[in-house]
Amino acid sequence: MSIKRKLIYNMRNNRFTLNAKRTYSTKSLENKTFLLDRLNNIISQLNLNPVYVYDRLNLETTKTKILKDTKGLSGIYMIINITTKDYYIGSAATNRFYPRFSNHLIYFRGSKIVKSAVKKYGIENFAFVVLELYPNIVTKENNNELLCLEDKYLKLLLPNYNILTEAGSSFGYKHTEVDRQKMVDNYSDARREQIASLNRGKKFSSETIEKLREKALLRPAMSRETKLKCVSNAKPIILLNLDKTVYGKYSSILEAANAINCNEKTIRRAFQTEKKLVKKQWIVKIA
Repeated sequence: MSIKRKLIYNMRNNRFTLNAKRTYSTKSLENKTFLLDRLNNIISQLNLNPVYVYDRLNLETTKTKILKDTKGLSGIYMIINITTKDYYIGSAATNRFYPRFSNHLIYFRGSKIVKSAVKKYGIENFAFVVLELYPNIVTKENNNELLCLEDKYLKLLLPNYNILTEAGSSFGYKHTEVDRQKMVDNYSDARREQIASLNRGKKFSSETIEKLREKALLRPAMSRETKLKCVSNAKPIILLNLDKTVYGKYSSILEAANAINCNEKTIRRAFQTEKKLVKKQWIVKIA
């Protein structure tokens, strides 16, 4: 489905208004009518007054029409999954509506969520909607106005295909349980060891070492509050004499190292040995 509209710029509310006529094809009428009714219901339920609405995105004629209708325009667009009623909202700079459409729905260089949905449901079950046009040519100076317009729609419609809740920002984004599990898996002990092995035994040039040293010297000192958090989260340590009597109990590895006048790395290495001996005088264990 395409919508032919005559755009009229309204100076009073600073946006385009329009008159529209919808044109329909009789091909696959039954299925098309079902999708069309469903799409109209979605638009009606969201109380939208879009500038352009396109369905049957699998057709070359539809793609050509999107390219022609949106040439030289900028504004806010919406991608609707007609089957599930889920949708994505984005902004397009001047003459970028069609690249946004093709990147998301054809070449899959845009939203990964939209990409996954299109592969599952098929592009023919999606609609591309131009929600509102931005009246000026988008430049670096006024680009923020376009983002503010996008932000208005994000907050108003809360699209569940959007990762971000604010245009141009990841603030407020909450990961799903699946995403959180993936992050846990990515940072498992095995994963950490794999990453650590990449630099193990690697020799840095004197220039690189000097840069690392300078960066370390400029690093701000740890605050008292942070130190207390580290101590509270650290695992308590018990040092035993060789006869298994308790030498001392400590709140952290660092505290235990200071008590026997050794480096904390010595204790950490002791944990990796079978006997867990430190200087052949003490046995170290976690409380």
